[in-house]
Amino acid sequence: MSDSTLSSTNSKRNPFAGILPIVVAILLTAAYFRAPNVTKTWPVPGHVLFRGMVILLGLSGLMQVLSSFSSSPLKMPAWVMLTQHRMSIPLEGWIYLAIIIVLFTGAMLTKQNTLFLVFALMAGPFVINGWMTFGMLQAARVQRSAMQRAMQGELFSVDVSLNNSRPLFAIWMMSIRDEIVHSRESLSATVLFSRVSPRTTQSGQYQLRLSQRGRYRFGPLRAASRFPLGLVERSRVYRAPDEILIYPRIGKVSPAWKQKLANATELVTRMQPHHGVFHDDFHQLREFRSGDNPRAIHWRSTARRGELILREFQQNREHMLAIVLDLFWPPTAANSFREQTEFALSFVASLLAERGRECRDGLLTLAAAGDRTFQWEGHGTPTSLESLLDGLAVFEPGPSKDIVELLNKTLHHSSSMTQVLLVTTRTAALPYQDLLTSRVDVLNLSEIAPDQLITYDIDTQTRRMS
Repeated sequence: MSDSTLSSTNSKRNPFAGILPIVVAILLTAAYFRAPNVTKTWPVPGHVLFRGMVILLGLSGLMQVLSSFSSSPLKMPAWVMLTQHRMSIPLEGWIYLAIIIVLFTGAMLTKQNTLFLVFALMAGPFVINGWMTFGMLQAARVQRSAMQRAMQGELFSVDVSLNNSRPLFAIWMMSIRDEIVHSRESLSATVLFSRVSPRTTQSGQYQLRLSQRGRYRFGPLRAASRFPLGLVERSRVYRAPDEILIYPRIGKVSPAWKQKLANATELVTRMQPHHGVFHDDFHQLREFRSGDNPRAIHWRSTARRGELILREFQQNREHMLAIVLDLFWPPTAANSFREQTEFALSFVASLLAERGRECRDGLLTLAAAGDRTFQWEGHGTPTSLESLLDGLAVFEPGPSKDIVELLNKTLHHSSSMTQVLLVTTRTAALPYQDLLTSRVDVLNLSEIAPDQLITYDIDTQTRRMS
């Protein structure tokens, strides 16, 4: 049985869990130096043990306080991490440990055997808790299974499996934490396994809806447990690197814009090759109706069914489309300008995907300029569109230095039957104004509302879930 949660790694931690051990360390230090007549009778190992415990207690509390005010948990250098196993003490454990240290200090100061006995009885569960969690982590094997590609805003699942290699004992209350890192955001997901039987594997999953386009990296996986008393948390880190590409959102091009684009296409000078009597593509078979062309009767189907069957054709012109994307990012642009650039990529991807479905043999071309140049040419096949979306997923806006050269190259290499569409995000003067002839249709996204161009089906799903 498993459960999962998803949260941001930028949330602050409670600093009280680190303040408590610091206060205890200060009080023990004050008691140590204010009672020299008592502590001078201690043997040398007693002094070393006491000072080591106080220093370790203070440093542990200091690390937790600093981590609570940091946007990410503090990590030790790689050369210090000699093992993948980690140990941390929760707030309950610090309180329990503070009581143990006070009992030990009182026993050393007063020389009372009763306090030593109580100290030993309380220290036993603390040690046993750490030993049991360490044993479970030794037998745990963790794996992740994630998609390689997903759409921006799409809900998908990531599977996490926990294997127990121990032959006799089960694994109890173990949480698996996964990190999901992007250049603009970081997330963490936790899957809790309540019990995994000996020599069995149990699977759990968590769901993600990633809002940023681009490349997300998974890992590392961190398995942790406090079972059975919750006094000590032992954890183990599994590297398990993985990544996923998040595509721009694909929507439906609005009917008004499609009609406008179709009207502009009709103005492009083109020649239609005629093959035989019918110029269009075969669509379906249907019953013969009065007024239909008798030459379209399908005689073989007519003989099989015993009634007149007609071949129906539909118009399917294979228009060729070339898009030039000017993903310009002004040097003084605010972060809100990113929404416009993200919509530009979404619109271009939606338009090419929809045109590829409608015109399966039409040649589609994209030349984009931003922080670098990206060029793509293909048809409406799934493999071809996948390579397009792979490139757009990691494409970023920039100065668009080569946009004039790309537009000029597109005009020279495309035929007269190709419709050229220039999509830009510039609000200033266009540097390629001399190249904008009647053959080029310009779409400036800074002058038109996004809902006039495309709509997203996922918007309805998101509102329904909220």
